[in-house]
Amino acid sequence: MNHRTITSVYFCPALLIVLILFGACSGGSAKTEFDWPRWRGANGDGISRETEWDPKALAGGSKILWTVNLGSGYSNVAIEDGRLYTAGLRSGRGHIYCLNADTGEQIWRYSTGTPVELQATPTVDGRNVYGLNKNGVLYCLKKGTGGLRWKRDLVSEYGAVQPYYGFAGSPVVVGDLLVLTANTSGMALNKKTGQLLWASEKPPEEFPTFGLTNTTGTDYCTPVVSADEDEHYALLSSWKGLSSVDIETGKLLWLYEWALATDGMTADPLIFGHKFYIAHGVSNLRQLVGFLLAVESGKPNVRWENAHLWSTISTPIYWEGHIYGCHNLPDNDNPDRGSLRCLNAETGELCWEQDLGQGFSLSAAAGKLIILTTRGKLHIAEATPSSYQEISSSDVLGGKRKPVKFWTPPVLCRGKLYCRDYGGDLICVDVRQRDVVARQ
Repeated sequence: MNHRTITSVYFCPALLIVLILFGACSGGSAKTEFDWPRWRGANGDGISRETEWDPKALAGGSKILWTVNLGSGYSNVAIEDGRLYTAGLRSGRGHIYCLNADTGEQIWRYSTGTPVELQATPTVDGRNVYGLNKNGVLYCLKKGTGGLRWKRDLVSEYGAVQPYYGFAGSPVVVGDLLVLTANTSGMALNKKTGQLLWASEKPPEEFPTFGLTNTTGTDYCTPVVSADEDEHYALLSSWKGLSSVDIETGKLLWLYEWALATDGMTADPLIFGHKFYIAHGVSNLRQLVGFLLAVESGKPNVRWENAHLWSTISTPIYWEGHIYGCHNLPDNDNPDRGSLRCLNAETGELCWEQDLGQGFSLSAAAGKLIILTTRGKLHIAEATPSSYQEISSSDVLGGKRKPVKFWTPPVLCRGKLYCRDYGGDLICVDVRQRDVVARQ
């Protein structure tokens, strides 16, 4: 397929109907276990279950299928039933988009009518799509048409305190609940009506900031929900610490208090078993550290703490007993610099480091790391504790020189990699196996 650039996402209602019918009937858009319906995938761990893709596909340059400009924004993509959902600020208005995941063509677009960015990634569930803007307005849209079912203002209606840089944590659906990062340990709404079911206390107007001025006490990461069917709890963070709450009631199960407050955590807590890795921590000596918590007798205890992996934005990946992530390096000449590091999850030992020269975000699939640097360089490497082993790499921009800020992880779904630039471009890169392409 030739590389196409879609310069506009507006078209007539008749074409909209054709695309909807085509999407409903096409075998290529059938719902599969490989869908990516929310931030960091179906399980919230950043790992795709994709199998029919080629890790060597980037060799010789990115095979770009399409590029579409959605307007500025940090929103990642959610994909289900062959449709892709994302958000952007375009022509002075916030928009939530539904695109054909194979072609990039617009199926529908919902305009919020306000010049407010949607930093969070939309969440798809059942017949609905949920989007949250930075001011705390939550939209529930019809998945088929983009029509508005309901909207709620978390600040004015439910007393949520807006984070200094605006709401950025994505909504998480658990049963009939929408769990949200808000206040000290979250809040939950009824996903069908938007009715408030429970809320945590607000951060106090005055709390120990240790000299920080750019915080309201609320954080930016997405709620992390336990994958254990026997336990239903969510991890949420704020100025106070990391909280574990009962999803149904919001009851606090335990709290790990920070040694020192930060200006807000963006990287999600990483959960595996009954252990939790925090990549954005500060020790009581004001050192930038990461640490592992383990819950014993209902209380969180630090298993280990060190400065081997500390990340401001990028959430690490856990794979087969090891943690892989972006370690932000102190560099006054290049504040965006970062290196890929591998840690033994049990001991915290540094296994290896690869300086990529830039900060990056990452996802994974089939034992492979998929890395996207802030300037648009894609790397695919083995997820192995022995050493950094790159399989293929390429420039997603194809050598073009332009201001870019790829701050959100690459998403692999049905043999395609989706890369989002803050400036507005969403780029689809073909990484399908050649025999799969022939069958399609």
